[in-house]
Amino acid sequence: MMSVQIAPGQAKLRSCGNAFPGEHISNDVLLTHLEQLCGRKTARQARIIAKRLGIEGRYVSRRLDQALSEPQVSAPILSALAIRQALEGCPADTELGYLISHTATPHTLLPSSAAWIAEELALQAPYMELRQACTGFASALQIAVPMLHHNPQMQPVCIVGTEVGSVFFDIDNDFIDTAQLINYVQMGDAAATVILDRDDGSNEQIISHCFSGHIGLNKAPGFQLCGGGSERPECEQKLPYFLHRADSVREAGPQLFLKGIEAIVGQGFSLDEFDYILPHQANGHIDRLLSEYLQLPCERIVNDAKRWGNLGSAAIWASLNGLIMSGKLERGNRVLVLGAEATKYMYGGFIYQH
Repeated sequence: MMSVQIAPGQAKLRSCGNAFPGEHISNDVLLTHLEQLCGRKTARQARIIAKRLGIEGRYVSRRLDQALSEPQVSAPILSALAIRQALEGCPADTELGYLISHTATPHTLLPSSAAWIAEELALQAPYMELRQACTGFASALQIAVPMLHHNPQMQPVCIVGTEVGSVFFDIDNDFIDTAQLINYVQMGDAAATVILDRDDGSNEQIISHCFSGHIGLNKAPGFQLCGGGSERPECEQKLPYFLHRADSVREAGPQLFLKGIEAIVGQGFSLDEFDYILPHQANGHIDRLLSEYLQLPCERIVNDAKRWGNLGSAAIWASLNGLIMSGKLERGNRVLVLGAEATKYMYGGFIYQH
């Protein structure tokens, strides 16, 4: 029985870009607004949760001084900012052949966010959107890499992951419970993009060995967007909201990383061959936790969640882009990317060679 899918071929990472809304929000600022709207007891509970998660800051696209807020920077605009940044690193005459977006917080249910992003960019190329959470990047690669590998005429493919989930939160004690406080202090908003081209044989900036699988059969979702779908068009809250089963996520999370490692080992690699390991950025302790779990030096594990929070569908691209732009990578360095998502327990990843 096939349990993991490996995409044929590999692709060149031409350029990348990250975009964050507004100013960086520290825990102190976040919890000051929470206290003003919900009281000291709620803010104190949130501060305890934030410390456990190791999240110290994030960017959000909503107002924090009112209970409900429309996005101050919309998902299409945020996506377009990231894509324009990436295009600045490409030749001036670059034309995109396809746009693939992925998100768990769509701008509208229909049309897809991809349609609005294409409109924002005046993009003539075809587009599609994947409605997935933290492994949207892996599913996008299952499409983009074979597309580039098998079609010699294919123009570069743009993949963008975007989350503007902060607006799915009502800063009101009637809405807030412990699970919602976890969402409030854990999640952040961002858009992150990569522009992929056909493999040029240089062995530089190569994405390869892309894999995707799941262990979610007969498991209740660990993370779920309630309301707005055909199962439940209406919801008991004022807005669609994220239901977070933290205990289930904590139990299944390590299994997802192990399945990703199994997929890479099954392709002939060992963990010692990688200069960095980039796991899904679930919390601010992910480097220490994975380091202890895998018996690897902590400095080899990428951790951006501490400063950005969990960026959901944008997390992997944002951290990979940040690592590339940091200047830490040397030619030939390899990064193992291990994605994991809790909605129905998917895993996926790839190898990046600088």
